[in-house]
Amino acid sequence: MSDQPLLEPTVSDVEALMLEHFRQVPFHNLPLLYGEDLRQLLPGGTCSDMTLRFLRVARRAGIDARLHSGFIRGKEIHRLARIKLDGRSYFADVGNGWPALRLYPADGEVEHHAFGMRFRTQIQDSRVHVFHQRRGQEYLQLEIAVEPRPEEEIYADITRRFSSGVDYPFSRSLRFSRIVGQRFMFLRGDQLEIYSPHGVEVLEGIDAHQVPSVLRDQFQVDFDTELLRRSPGFVNTLIAHRAGSERPRPGGEAADCEETP
Repeated sequence: MSDQPLLEPTVSDVEALMLEHFRQVPFHNLPLLYGEDLRQLLPGGTCSDMTLRFLRVARRAGIDARLHSGFIRGKEIHRLARIKLDGRSYFADVGNGWPALRLYPADGEVEHHAFGMRFRTQIQDSRVHVFHQRRGQEYLQLEIAVEPRPEEEIYADITRRFSSGVDYPFSRSLRFSRIVGQRFMFLRGDQLEIYSPHGVEVLEGIDAHQVPSVLRDQFQVDFDTELLRRSPGFVNTLIAHRAGSERPRPGGEAADCEETP
């Protein structure tokens, strides 16, 4: 998409920007697990990082985009973008780790499919309820209150998100997801899930030694994975594994931001 502002942005324009975002910017928690130095080496991050980056790009394109928050398992710990088009409000969930490639209207229910998965919404009690179906099971992924909170309050929540005592599903287990070619790939704990319109493939038993090569070969990341191997957090992980400590548990279920089943 051009860097020139759009004169009259449409739903299709915003969704094209969302797809590009999912292709270019990975969801991951590498700095949280292995050290803050990695934040400068690789774009993306968890839901707040992903959403803030998308907001910057959307605003440069002339889109009315604001910071919004959502609820996962009853806790207001998720960040997403609120988009205004032709007087209607929509939500762009660009940071939960899963490929939600369509806008969710605040005033209408929708359904779409991506990579063999289904996303649909229900509106009840002034909330948009987002459901995610994959591998034959459907889960309540996210609840979005239609009424917005002041942006400054959400920014303040972001500033203290890792010092407020919240135990996120990704706090102790690796997360990395991205659209690569015609597939959506998600590394969660010790398993790599590969989704396509033809089905899903799951590769299990991926240990810490294999993570750099998986990121390079499967996700086609363009940073020096040797820097990951040398990071203090990664070295400590290898030491813990050799000592026989408990392996980080594979992801649970909920929005993986902060996560779905």
